[in-house]
Amino acid sequence: MARGRINPLEWLVDCMARWPWWAGVLAALASGLLLQALTALIPGGLETAPGTPWSAFRATAMELVRALQYLVPVFFLIAAAVSAWHNFRQRRNYAMVAGERGHAALELLSWREFENLVGEFFRRKGFRVEQRGGDAADGGVDWVASIGEDRYLVQCKHWRMQRVGVKVVREICGVAAAEGAAGVFVVTSGTFTEEARRFVDENRVDIELISGSQLRQMIRGLEHPS
Repeated sequence: MARGRINPLEWLVDCMARWPWWAGVLAALASGLLLQALTALIPGGLETAPGTPWSAFRATAMELVRALQYLVPVFFLIAAAVSAWHNFRQRRNYAMVAGERGHAALELLSWREFENLVGEFFRRKGFRVEQRGGDAADGGVDWVASIGEDRYLVQCKHWRMQRVGVKVVREICGVAAAEGAAGVFVVTSGTFTEEARRFVDENRVDIELISGSQLRQMIRGLEHPS
């Protein structure tokens, strides 16, 4: 998936969203208890005469720990809330795409939501999925989907208007061959060019191209089997 640059705040929120919500709650509790204990230890461990450098250091350390005693647990609680909201949106998006108005729902997803939808689809198909995050160095691999001993590389293209061409497919096939992957999936919210589809027939790498309409049908088939 070709992406724009992510600023540090977006990166932090994205990392927080990947935590299980309960991990954030446990981290908030543990950090609060740890910093509270540290607050009690600092005065006894740094007794010095007033006006000395160590005295100033102790006062500064105490103020810092007192502030962190509240700030760190709050940070982890925010992480838990972000994770819970992220998981709720992911389940809601998946259900909407699987519903009657799946076409409209898919069109409204952001690139990040589309990528998460694809990961959830493979997870529900029985794959173990690991998020990698695509860039030019790895051919744009977004997910590694494993089943048994076989590993498949998955690339997501959130392209509504532009069709995915042969260059994209050729690049990820090169990565798959170099890594010894069993095959590749290229998933788009749009469509593929005829040249890209011909390349699939001519290549020895196991390739599956999944268009937006096919993805909706496959998700719907999983959720509403006939």
